[in-house]
Amino acid sequence: MKSLLFVLGLLVAVTAVAQEKLPPGVVGKMGDVELRADELKAVVDGITPEAKAQLAANPAELSRIVRAELLRKALAAEARGKGWDKRPEVTAQMERARDQVLVSSYINSVAKPPESYPTETDVRTAYEQSPGAFTVPRQYRLSQIFVLAPPESDKAAFAKAQAKMTDLLDKARKKGADFAALAKTGSEHAESAAKGGDMGWVAEQSLIPELREPVQALKKGDISATPVKTAQGWHIVRLDDVREKGVRPLTEVRDQLVAALRLRRAQETEQAYLTLLTNRTPVSVSDAEVAKLQSTLK
Repeated sequence: MKSLLFVLGLLVAVTAVAQEKLPPGVVGKMGDVELRADELKAVVDGITPEAKAQLAANPAELSRIVRAELLRKALAAEARGKGWDKRPEVTAQMERARDQVLVSSYINSVAKPPESYPTETDVRTAYEQSPGAFTVPRQYRLSQIFVLAPPESDKAAFAKAQAKMTDLLDKARKKGADFAALAKTGSEHAESAAKGGDMGWVAEQSLIPELREPVQALKKGDISATPVKTAQGWHIVRLDDVREKGVRPLTEVRDQLVAALRLRRAQETEQAYLTLLTNRTPVSVSDAEVAKLQSTLK
């Protein structure tokens, strides 16, 4: 299946769709196969809200989906034309897939919480009972100038790198020095160098151990008095700003909390329904028949 999907994706990437006038309500055509607007809408309705937002901002991706759906329908039509859907093993798999879609849709409808859930009281209670879930650790806004350390066995290269690092540190610590300009021209960490050394916000616990203590000792605007040596090289670090540890406000996490509460309620409702169903209609299993089947798997 993965190979087929890969081939379909490759074909979609390299195949141009002929431009022809299509009937109203038809978004794509491949030979005799058509993809209607309502079919495409059904595909889009089945994806996550995040994926929908990406599609809304990227027409090319939606066009790619149209091509992929046309290829899928064309392959299905070809398979039916050759009677592939009549093969016993295929028929059994199709029936199982049909049942799975039916069960999934049905149980989702059974478990779906009412639109009124959660109430504002539910949301606030959950927020107040789980402050740790919304705690933001202390964060540092850092800039760096990085010099790669060659193997110490290469004494000449190592000494040259050390000399470069010392020169950059002296320049960076001079009054009125342009740290960003030095990072752009001298730093050997390409990503941060392109941004004038800016490393963005880094959570305290995400700092590599060698950097954590030196950064904690800096005050806003300070540059490390000595370079910090790590396995990769030397870091000349500047502390640009600090965000103290705190709890994110309810307004900021409300949507996330509502989604989590609705998901938990749906899972609880689904489990309760399945338990009720199995209690009402007990399951019987023939150990002898299971053992017979198991013996054929060896």
